Amino acid sequence: MPDSNGPRDEAVRFFAERFGVSREVLDALTFTDRGDEIWACRSAPPPGIHSVRAPGLRALRRQGAGLKPTSTFLAALGDRITTSRVDLDRADLHRLLLGQRIPSQADVEDGHVALCFRGDVLGCGRIRGGLLQALIPTGRRRELLAALAAERRD
Repeated sequence: MPDSNGPRDEAVRFFAERFGVSREVLDALTFTDRGDEIWACRSAPPPGIHSVRAPGLRALRRQGAGLKPTSTFLAALGDRITTSRVDLDRADLHRLLLGQRIPSQADVEDGHVALCFRGDVLGCGRIRGGLLQALIPTGRRRELLAALAAERRD
């Protein structure tokens, strides 16, 4: 089993520094390395039990430019994210979900951000060079676009 302090320290430091998540919130989780990914769960798997599937949620991916948080984990953290949040209006959210980049109006430095709509964290985005981009998986984007369209009909 991998050294649990390595991924724990990496994940806790990342979410605390970039997203302002309280270390106490993250202390309740166990972080496990799975290749280029860090997974989070409430408890460690029992020793001796191996699975091709990791328990919990994928929290981070290691990429050439550093760590990338997953949309699912950001959404699970929700209102515990206190910094690097970008609140979107309906029109900007729609454009982002369609794959467009938009000028960032947020007072947030370049890097990964939590994309929010009406207070809810929807997933991961990135600001680079003053432009905001959604990094939400395609399937989830489709679900969100459908929800926006249904809301408009109501």
